[in-house]
Amino acid sequence: MKAKLRVLLLVAEPWRCDDSGGNTIDNFFNGMEGIEFAQVYCSDPMPVNKTCKRYFQIPEQEVIHGFLKHKKVGHELLLSDIDKHLIQERETKFSNLKSGKISKFMRWVKNIRPEFLIFLRMFIWRYCNWRTQELDKFILDFNPDVIYAPCYAFPFQLSLTRHVKELTGLKIISWSADDNYSLRQLSFSPFYWLNRFWNRHCLRETYPCYDEFYSISEDEIEELSPIVGQQMKVLRKGVHVPETFTPRDVHTPIKFIYAGGLYCNRFKSLIKVANALRKANEDGVKAELHIYTGSKMEGRNESSLNDSRSSFVHGLVTSEQLSKLYQESDVAIHCESFDLKYRLMTRLSFSTKIIDCFQSGCAILAIASSEHTGLKYLQKEDAAFCVSDVNDIEPIIKRIVDNPELVKEYAQKAYECECKNHRIEDVQKMLYDAFVRCSN
Repeated sequence: MKAKLRVLLLVAEPWRCDDSGGNTIDNFFNGMEGIEFAQVYCSDPMPVNKTCKRYFQIPEQEVIHGFLKHKKVGHELLLSDIDKHLIQERETKFSNLKSGKISKFMRWVKNIRPEFLIFLRMFIWRYCNWRTQELDKFILDFNPDVIYAPCYAFPFQLSLTRHVKELTGLKIISWSADDNYSLRQLSFSPFYWLNRFWNRHCLRETYPCYDEFYSISEDEIEELSPIVGQQMKVLRKGVHVPETFTPRDVHTPIKFIYAGGLYCNRFKSLIKVANALRKANEDGVKAELHIYTGSKMEGRNESSLNDSRSSFVHGLVTSEQLSKLYQESDVAIHCESFDLKYRLMTRLSFSTKIIDCFQSGCAILAIASSEHTGLKYLQKEDAAFCVSDVNDIEPIIKRIVDNPELVKEYAQKAYECECKNHRIEDVQKMLYDAFVRCSN
């Protein structure tokens, strides 16, 4: 990696090494030698990383104010401004940046799913005044060699990609991590379908801008390549793989861990796990489920997941804390809902949480429908305990609890899959080589 390249990132989330959105950028690019990065992003938080030094921010708060008052939005971030805001974040536990009526409204819109509000958010972004001389100057002054722009289901971000393509004439590398295009979905909301067709229209306009196109999922590649008009390639997050596998002693009781959101009815699958553990623990506690999440639950669902004997719900933790918790656990859980709506929504997704489970050093328990591309991958690689039927959750939990040595066996299987397919060095080399090709 000797060539000096300048890469412009058009990524919606700020480059942060401490949250799930920005963590993917950090995984792809942190430590990549011979490249200078700049980023244009479209949300409120500040970046946190050791690699990128130049940013142009189009924050949500500014977009709302700009839309209502017909003002231009977006500005270049100075490193001194970033440091100041990060200190403020730490001192106020990330609350000050989200204060004020406008910010609270946008957080409400993003965290709930009424399709009309999603449409309203898309409309506001679409018609705010973001095509500014300041944005163009930032891009042209940076003078990139190549663009990296993930493929989002958000018309504004796609419009930004097309604008930068027209402005610079440079080649663009893209990456898709979700099913943003197909009509195999379930919703009775007319606004859902309005949003979906709006997205599809914008995607069709944007696909010709991509010079190389990657996907997290083999199944999405099969479905999307004919529509995109080019052959796509698989690209997933990588992990730092230890040179050798060192088996860990299995705890008594066995510690199951789930870290992530409970949305898309994932909590229903976790309740099945908790119920199976309660049954296994009838004559003594043999296993525990620990859940680390920022999602809020109430009533019967919360009590089902937090009985303080077989299952425990904890709050959100930092990435550093989570890494330590994984080291102290035995089985890392990845799960999806079996409800038809969410089965269709997630069927082409290879959740980045699966890669986090690999990184944990634990055995992996994967729970999803038989159509889920991540589950099919883990089954093919024999890299996890795999459950494709909700009725099989209890038997697999009983099998693990009755045979703790299986935990060590499947932890090694996960390690072997990491070595074969997920080395961070291989992932970054693939991206670097793409940057070199597209810069020539």
